[in-house]
Amino acid sequence: MSSRTPLYYTRCPVPTASGVAFQTGMFADAFAESDYVVPNITEIGPGHQDVHYTHSIDMFIREGGVAPPVWARANGVDSVMLGITFMEEFQGVFVRTDDPAASVADLAGRRLALPVWPRLVFNFWRFAALKGLTSALKVHGVAPDAVRFVDIVEGWDPSERRNVGTQDLDAPARCEYRGQLEALLAGEVDAIFGKGPEAGLLQQEADGAIRLLYDVRSAPDFAERINNSTPRVLTTSRHAVEEHFDAVVRYTQTAVRAAHWVQENPTDARRLIARECSIEADKIETYLEPDYREKFLPRLDDELVDAVGIVKTFLHEHEFIDRDFDLDDWIDPRPLAEAYAREGLSPSAS
Repeated sequence: MSSRTPLYYTRCPVPTASGVAFQTGMFADAFAESDYVVPNITEIGPGHQDVHYTHSIDMFIREGGVAPPVWARANGVDSVMLGITFMEEFQGVFVRTDDPAASVADLAGRRLALPVWPRLVFNFWRFAALKGLTSALKVHGVAPDAVRFVDIVEGWDPSERRNVGTQDLDAPARCEYRGQLEALLAGEVDAIFGKGPEAGLLQQEADGAIRLLYDVRSAPDFAERINNSTPRVLTTSRHAVEEHFDAVVRYTQTAVRAAHWVQENPTDARRLIARECSIEADKIETYLEPDYREKFLPRLDDELVDAVGIVKTFLHEHEFIDRDFDLDDWIDPRPLAEAYAREGLSPSAS
């Protein structure tokens, strides 16, 4: 193994082809006869865990939420986007069970939580909350300045929920919204935002003390339904593409195979995805769209690229990033095109 070049993978604890490939051993099979290995980025050591956000090493591939890669690119990192997926997921605005609000319009003049994560190099959770809450407000005709956003600290280290090994996937996961939930129940804020399968952990921990006021998935405008995990992106360094093209293609091809495996193995896929997201298998359709198994295939369709652009614009307008950049320059379609070709697929494959 020491004579082979590592191409580290890093993934979010959300439904991704990379997570499926990791759990099924597809990476090991795909790279068995190559000059490369695909280890978990945790093997570099705890000092490099922020690579998941910063993209600060050359030999990595990441699949997960869109905001951190956009932030890294805006900070000058020479990364490239290889593919995009879009899977509608739960995006909930929650209030206390006894709150009188009947709709988001009733939150005008009230306090909405925005998380502060001191141990995150980039606070994507704050972006997700702000985007979800402002989208909900817009749908209901409420201007953002008609509410008061309140900072709530989430003090633990979120790296414990990233890139967990196979032996740890069944361990109980910590709720990422605990500080905000405590603030809501204590009356320090009037509403909080929770998205995706992670919101299942929030509702479980709340134990009936909160209720859903609005699910942003029902917003009629596609732009309002966009958030950190809608879309998700596959990214790597330009160095990896230019100097190790076959390895990047092989990884991307494995992601394509994993996406098809999910479609062809519904029972096993459900079990693996539930483990990856730390939820019960019978809760998947609560937090993901009904045809979620069709949404693992990386693509570069115009609509998906536009979705990434909406995130980039929001991050820039709300000062999460200081510098804008050209989205077309960030995309390198060659590895995905070659991966599709090796799998006998056309660019329009679904």
